[in-house]
Amino acid sequence: MGNTQTPAKPPTRRNAVRDLFQVPNVVAGISVGAYIIPQAMAYGSLAGVTPSASLTISVVPLVVYMILGRNTSMSLGPESTVALMTAAAVGPVAASQGIPWATALAVTTTLVGVILGIGWLIKASFLADLLSNPILTGYMTGVAILMIVSQLPKILGFDLNTDTIGELISSEWQTPNAHTILIATIVVVLSLISRRISNRIPGPLLGLAVATLVGLFFTDIERVGEVSLELPAVGFQGFDVEVVVALMLPALSIAVVSFTDVMVTSRAFAGKERPNASMEMRALAGTQFASGMAGGYPMSASSSRTALAFAAGSTTRFYSVFVIVFIIAGPLLLPGVIAQVPISALAGVIVFAAITLVSLPDWTALARFRFGEVAVAATCTLAVVFVGILPGVLIAIVLSIVELLMRLARPHDGVLGFVPNMPGMHDIDDHDGTETLPGLLVFRYDAPLFFMNAYDFFYKVTGALEPDTKVVVLKMDANVELDTTALGVMDELHDTWTPMASTVAARV
Repeated sequence: MGNTQTPAKPPTRRNAVRDLFQVPNVVAGISVGAYIIPQAMAYGSLAGVTPSASLTISVVPLVVYMILGRNTSMSLGPESTVALMTAAAVGPVAASQGIPWATALAVTTTLVGVILGIGWLIKASFLADLLSNPILTGYMTGVAILMIVSQLPKILGFDLNTDTIGELISSEWQTPNAHTILIATIVVVLSLISRRISNRIPGPLLGLAVATLVGLFFTDIERVGEVSLELPAVGFQGFDVEVVVALMLPALSIAVVSFTDVMVTSRAFAGKERPNASMEMRALAGTQFASGMAGGYPMSASSSRTALAFAAGSTTRFYSVFVIVFIIAGPLLLPGVIAQVPISALAGVIVFAAITLVSLPDWTALARFRFGEVAVAATCTLAVVFVGILPGVLIAIVLSIVELLMRLARPHDGVLGFVPNMPGMHDIDDHDGTETLPGLLVFRYDAPLFFMNAYDFFYKVTGALEPDTKVVVLKMDANVELDTTALGVMDELHDTWTPMASTVAARV
């Protein structure tokens, strides 16, 4: 008799609930909840949203991702880079179009969701790979600098114009407030120390707690004030087509950056499962659209919060249920404590987030690999800092494409020969004692042939010919199809070479 196996029963609702209440999921929810409250309050201020409203709106991405997402550790919500990009986009448009900030914010966020939704429908999730490592490294460094600059007024205790670096330098500087500097420093130092010890320690929350206690001894500092679960201002007063047109390009930039953040985080904390770019784009599109309709600001993935959930061993994305409970319970149970949080302490949270964006190992790796990689990253950093964060995103994308075209336009090539005691043929420049056969030229071109490198290919092949060459073998495994320019150059090479030899062999 053959063996019979009882088919596995599908998980029941009772089992799903039991799995949700596993200790790792509860720990993950509490850890991420403790982390997200100070981040929501701080990052919401970057986007022009009150701390109370930012706490409420941070629930939206958690709910939407539980419905549409897949990663068991992902934490979508307030994120510093996207919040700063949003402020840079919304401010000028709201002023020029004469519309409320809330309207420009809601339109921007909704547009980001629509753009990502269209991208999901047309299967454009491959765009997550558009930004190269040098571009991302330089871009994040530039954003970190701008984040720190934007918080200087809160840290120093007096007004400064931080719209541009030039205006910051020309601002009227005053004597800094030692108390606000001390409080911001406490948050940054404790956050960095906690991060150094363990990712499970909610450093910003610990820093805020200590800074709030210290702040009770000072009367000359600004505090958050009364905080409750306040719904953001929902409305589209002044909404028209001109507003949509003005915000379309910034929304596209935010869509690219937020989706890149999500995919980078998803890949880093995917565990044994392969991240699904299409599903993540769909989940992010739903999150942005829902946030916009609720009057919120664009959201993105937080690598720090996701790392907390991953380290806790979360087994399901529904661990966010406990995060939501924590967010709601905080203002309800501790409203007086949150009200005493110094504004400079929230600035310290943002400075800490900015510091974590700068990766010295990434810069070192680029320098060790190739100086050109460092040059691209540095150019991107300067573009973000001096030209602006939104133009900097576009410059970063253009640089990524230009870098790719530069490498394809002038790829590596080589003449192949035989190395004693080694099978196959190898580049004669890679090994000493490489031998070539008289009358034979084997030439390898390590890129697809197209209009930008066709004549580079032609001149390198003809330059490698010897007077006694009788046979030419072109090793062009990277080619699948040619454009008209490349075909014309191949014809020209044939016409140039044929009169000189009796045989031309090509292996594509």
